Amino acid sequence: MLAQIVKVHHPGIKDMLLSTALTQFFELRETPGLKKKPSTSEMLDWLKLLLAEDLQPEDLKRDGVNALPKLHGALLKNEQDVHLFERLAFMARRQPGR
Repeated sequence: MLAQIVKVHHPGIKDMLLSTALTQFFELRETPGLKKKPSTSEMLDWLKLLLAEDLQPEDLKRDGVNALPKLHGALLKNEQDVHLFERLAFMARRQPGR
């Protein structure tokens, strides 16, 4: 359903970019402790930024070094949530094997 909504607002978006972005969006929504989970509106704003920066699906890949989604501030509107997510990403970078 969300993919259909996105395609109405961003009809030219490539399927692979949309799939990667949706995966990250839903993963972020599941982060424990968020005060305000990102909504469809934040997702659309985030995709607008990703498209404006001409980012590719591979640019969105996350690993231990790049644990935060690109331009994640557009997804997290609450400052406490931004700090929480940045702390969790920092902790993930410090874990061996990542």
